Amino acid sequence: MLRRGAAPAQFFKGGEYTMTETILQLRNITKVFPHPETPVRANDGVSLELVKGEVHAIVGENGTGKSTLMNILYGLLQPDSGEIILKGTKVSFKNPRDAIHNGIGMVHQHFMLVPSFTVAENLVFGFEPRKHNVFVDKAEARQIASDISAKYGFKVDPDRKIQDCPLSMQQRVEILKILFHGAEILIFDEPTAVLTPVETDELFKAFQALRDDGKTILFITHKLREVMSVADRVTVMRRGKVITTMDISETSVEDLAEKMVGQRINIADRIMHNTNEDSEIILEFDGVNTRPSSQGKSLKDFSFKVRKGEIVGFAGVGGNGQELLVEEISGLYKHVNSGRILYKGKDVTDADAADMREVGIAHITGERYIRGISSDSTIYDNLIMGAHRRAPWARGIFMKPRALRKLAKELIERFSIKAASENVNIMNLSGGNIQKCILARELNLANELIVAEEPTRGVDVGSQSFIHKTIIEKCAEGYGVVLVSTDLDEVLSLSTRIYVMFEGKIVGEVDPESEDARNRIGLLMAGITDEKEAM
Repeated sequence: MLRRGAAPAQFFKGGEYTMTETILQLRNITKVFPHPETPVRANDGVSLELVKGEVHAIVGENGTGKSTLMNILYGLLQPDSGEIILKGTKVSFKNPRDAIHNGIGMVHQHFMLVPSFTVAENLVFGFEPRKHNVFVDKAEARQIASDISAKYGFKVDPDRKIQDCPLSMQQRVEILKILFHGAEILIFDEPTAVLTPVETDELFKAFQALRDDGKTILFITHKLREVMSVADRVTVMRRGKVITTMDISETSVEDLAEKMVGQRINIADRIMHNTNEDSEIILEFDGVNTRPSSQGKSLKDFSFKVRKGEIVGFAGVGGNGQELLVEEISGLYKHVNSGRILYKGKDVTDADAADMREVGIAHITGERYIRGISSDSTIYDNLIMGAHRRAPWARGIFMKPRALRKLAKELIERFSIKAASENVNIMNLSGGNIQKCILARELNLANELIVAEEPTRGVDVGSQSFIHKTIIEKCAEGYGVVLVSTDLDEVLSLSTRIYVMFEGKIVGEVDPESEDARNRIGLLMAGITDEKEAM
């Protein structure tokens, strides 16, 4: 039965069209952010309709207004114009508490939990049960956590501190928290960014269970294959506007990508490589063992080689030593106890970051705001870092400003960086364009080895395609590439060879062209080296 004022809608679900209830409407939402040069119209007359019990995806390039729209719906931002109709009634949310009170909850990409609190304490935070109306009833909080986790099939330990929980469990706590608050509409911002393939499957099963329970799910993602696998409908946004809303049965990955960027994008399932086993070895780890890092991680008996013209991929669940591997290659930190690291036959085991950059090792990092850029500096400053001390852009200790300015303009054009000028602050760029700046700077300085660490993390499909294409071109030119990524699709599509890491060890090597590559990698990522163990 329809609620008062709610209009019926049709959408494709389970192989047939069904009449469903419109639960939420966004009508002509507009949001403009002031800017010294040109105001930014983040949302430009956006209209969107949700029906009860659907999984609805929103896709679009970085900077297209998806997160702004969700923040308006959750009360974090106020629209300049437009209206929100919830269950047939016009509403206005001054803050997230208003949204929560009206049954709307949001799971952010960066979890909003208190690390030193337990799971139960985080779950009831702000709505704590009380003893005698004074003291927090911790026993009741634990019981609430146990009851709601059992109801929705999310396994959590009520007494475990958040700081000791893996990211997948933290996400479950966030979901349970908004369900405890009575959410009927659940918003997810890039929900699989921190999950393994197995954990992603578990989350999507939870989506189906929540949908079957009558909940409505709205989620933002860059991963179009995920959209096709779990969503009922998808809305495409571009430049602050809604381009279209479609049933999943009416579209494809390629079609969505084209609508997102406004032109056809070639999304290859697998890139073929011709590897020459006689090619020169550029990088070699020879039995490397490291001291534990501050997080207690270490590399154990680590041995591999990278030759010219190949992309050696490292797959694994985040936190299994990948960061330490990158730090050892790039010279950021040195923890080696035994073994050797060789660059073109030369021992660089103890070389620091400056030494490794001097020999021409490029480091494309996915941690762009932490390691990739100087956030207080201009695009120009970020693009010339490193080049400002090298010929032909410098003479001795003296920079050549004209040559550096020319270099920055050339890199902006060659790498299709969308910017008003090279003199604006780099933080004015979208995430994808910031990543292109890092790519441009590093490849300009690269000699024969490229370390690509989560190179497309959090970027849109257009930037992702450009970055992948550029890496492949450098490989074809004879560069060796070390690809470290928790995105299994990325590793499978780009790599010549794939090593799988588990607890600081290489637990297996997989040919990406083999028929069972994905399944084999998935088992190795879980530490299962014998398929009989998985039976």
